[in-house]
Amino acid sequence: MEGRAEMKYALPLARRVEVLEAAAGYITPDTHAANLAALLPGLRGPQGEDPFGYRVSSIYLDTPTLHGYNERLARQRVRNRVRVRSYGFSGQAAPVYLEAKRKLADRVIKHRVKLGDARAWEEAASDRPWVELCAGAAPSSVTGRWMQAVEGPGMVPVCRVSYVRETWCEGSSRLTMDHHVGAAPEPDGRDLRGPCPVPLIPPDWFVLELKFDTTEPPWMLRLVRALRLAAEPVSKFALGVVLTLRPDKAYERRVLTPPSLLRVPDAAR
Repeated sequence: MEGRAEMKYALPLARRVEVLEAAAGYITPDTHAANLAALLPGLRGPQGEDPFGYRVSSIYLDTPTLHGYNERLARQRVRNRVRVRSYGFSGQAAPVYLEAKRKLADRVIKHRVKLGDARAWEEAASDRPWVELCAGAAPSSVTGRWMQAVEGPGMVPVCRVSYVRETWCEGSSRLTMDHHVGAAPEPDGRDLRGPCPVPLIPPDWFVLELKFDTTEPPWMLRLVRALRLAAEPVSKFALGVVLTLRPDKAYERRVLTPPSLLRVPDAAR
């Protein structure tokens, strides 16, 4: 089966320990994860352990007419997404990746290529750093396709999204929990890891993602059944666009808000 399955759920923070208890014995922290106690104070595992993971920052690109956003709004079954991703905070050393995602119903195909260091990106002379860094990088078919996808239709940065991700693994399967999910409009592509002050998910909620390659692991099936979870669409890209660039579009906001969050009063979001 082509691509990877990604199942998403928006959950109250009070259910985080339930999730970890249901997966206990199967998952271990990502080997690249760092201790998140300073970023997620007060959060502990079932045995009192600290959370582990990393801060994720992404610049999403789209055409000036928001073609990709409108595909998501129309619930197209096949959609493409282009972004730049890095980790950590401004001034820290971290890799930068160019990423292209293709959504095919419930499967996701992702291509990524590393393009230097985040500090070089943030110090670029142009507000389109990918042009400068790609010119000095070794030729790559992925880089070439990414550049064509961006420069051909004249894509521009439309928003920046960041969150703190707890990440757990079992073989190639992953369980992640995203906290402090926020966005900022991004007119300057160099500002890769700045603040994202617009909340996309209420502060006392998180986004759970379950990811697997071919067959859903039995422990994931048991977790979903035991916790009575129902997968729902959670697009950080689309939420970032509507809440930063189109906040007056009430219909679009309603369509793009995960169903579980529609029951949360606006004041709490």
